[in-house]
Amino acid sequence: MKTTRPSTFVAILSAAACAALMSACAGAPAGTPGPATGPAAGTTPGATRFAYRVPSNPDGLYHIEDSLFVGVSTPVGDMEVMTTTQLSMRLRFGRDPGGIGVVGTVMGFNAVSANSRAGIRTADADDIAGPFSLVLSPGGHVEVATMPVLDTELADLSPFPGIAFEIFPRLPAYPVGPGDSWVDTVSWYVVDEVTASTTNTIYRYTLVGDTVLGDRTLLKFDVTGEVSKETVQGEEDEQSTQEMTGTITGFVLWDTEFGLPAYVESHREMEGTNS
Repeated sequence: MKTTRPSTFVAILSAAACAALMSACAGAPAGTPGPATGPAAGTTPGATRFAYRVPSNPDGLYHIEDSLFVGVSTPVGDMEVMTTTQLSMRLRFGRDPGGIGVVGTVMGFNAVSANSRAGIRTADADDIAGPFSLVLSPGGHVEVATMPVLDTELADLSPFPGIAFEIFPRLPAYPVGPGDSWVDTVSWYVVDEVTASTTNTIYRYTLVGDTVLGDRTLLKFDVTGEVSKETVQGEEDEQSTQEMTGTITGFVLWDTEFGLPAYVESHREMEGTNS
């Protein structure tokens, strides 16, 4: 018999930033983008066709920082959880029949989660097992092959499930210029021994124009969107379900020479219930 619990209110605020250090020269496209489609195709002066590429020097170092605040209100009291994560990964890009093969090596990892009821938990690189690899299409569609995992008791501190889908933005199938927008939907799910979660995000990207970072000229995409997530935890007879909805805002700095994002920043605000 399935047990039921009073619904609790859950609020989540998160902020994440990903910066890439690339020492490569411009590479040739790993594949040919799809044909121009839609009313924006070729109509904007100075329009650019975007595609992911394999740099001639295929190695890039990505630094990822994330902070997550969760507030929970229940009939018996409130709880707050603050989690901060720092991750450095060396990504190697190479040609693949599906587009671009990406293999990641964790160079450093540290996560600290402070729970107002349960205390502090930590995780580091010694708690990680398994490789990180995926295939990236020229347009930014991701197919995950393998993903690192943390020890079971620390699994909720893992940053890896969302990384592949969040640091590689989807690109338009047609040329765009400043002021042009495109919309795409990204869905992904994670299943382990006790948890199954599904995340759906509708992204709207707008090409703002160029900006200078250091000695490089980059193109800036503004990002807005709507996100929903459902998580089911526990055994079949004692499951809890968390349903969240909210918004995402941020921006991407795109390096046209490397054909890769140089910096990604996003902010999420979500709320929902746990029952």
